[in-house]
Amino acid sequence: MVIIASVFVFIIAVIFRLLDNSAKLFISNGISVSPFYLSAETVMEEMEKLDDERLKRKLRRNLIYQKLHKIFTVLAVITLLIGIGFEIYHPELIYLF
Repeated sequence: MVIIASVFVFIIAVIFRLLDNSAKLFISNGISVSPFYLSAETVMEEMEKLDDERLKRKLRRNLIYQKLHKIFTVLAVITLLIGIGFEIYHPELIYLF
């Protein structure tokens, strides 16, 4: 059952990745960016150049989404590994089918 929980944690990580739209914010404000998944350092560098406080707030929120995405991705991997180990020693999923 822990393996199934890791899938849900991964889905939460994907949701936070989809909420991070910093490249779209830059492009919609006329700032050209090369990769579509911008690193936190790139976003911070571009934020220093901006004067628009509303855009800076949105970019800060996107940085939080990026951090949450990374945290939940790591949690999903850890939960998956724990789930695999748990299923080896105490199998439960096999009885579901």
